[in-house]
Amino acid sequence: MPAFSKLSKLGGLIEEFVRRETGAEKAIFTTSLSQEDQILTWAIVQAKLPVDIVTLDTGKLFPETLALHALTEKILGIKIEKVDPEQSDVVAFDSECGMDSIYLDVQARKRCCTIRKVLPLQKICAGRSLWITGLRSGQSENRSGLQMLESAPDWGLKKLHPLLDWTDEEVLAALPLIDIPVNPLHAKGYPSVGCAPCTRPVQEGEHPRSGRWWWEQSSKECGLHKG
Repeated sequence: MPAFSKLSKLGGLIEEFVRRETGAEKAIFTTSLSQEDQILTWAIVQAKLPVDIVTLDTGKLFPETLALHALTEKILGIKIEKVDPEQSDVVAFDSECGMDSIYLDVQARKRCCTIRKVLPLQKICAGRSLWITGLRSGQSENRSGLQMLESAPDWGLKKLHPLLDWTDEEVLAALPLIDIPVNPLHAKGYPSVGCAPCTRPVQEGEHPRSGRWWWEQSSKECGLHKG
């Protein structure tokens, strides 16, 4: 299906699930300002859906990502709520482990991710019934078996992945159609952008997720999603 056709139906697709799954509760969409998430933000705004749009400000994001957050708010005329980690947890991690530990110990890295991402999201998901994400099945092997709508008992809600079956080509083709900014790091070899200490450019022929936590053999996930 051409990207234009999928894009034109995206708002209605999300609305269908929001109405069916949330009832009186608003759904929540978490954006990392990725290309996929920019498309979803646009679709939610265009369809005027009752969905809260939030982003996890880990305190370790690239300046380009922070600038994109502000620019997206300005262009779309919206507010993307920043969710911060508990400062006491950050201080404790820095004191007990330090950021250098993430390169030496997988558990230290996962603790950092938990503090900066998982715990803040758990707090903001409390009482919600639907969490919308930009995951696609082609992004990694551990995402290939996802369903568009899945139960997420650890979070106490359901997860919706509206772009699950979109290809890389369809994502890239859709972006010019909606005229929304993307992270300039993508043009510098960063297909997947996370926290600055944990993200590097990928080399030609490398998997797009290989630039995330490149020093460890893992499923390339932070704990927000299965893997």
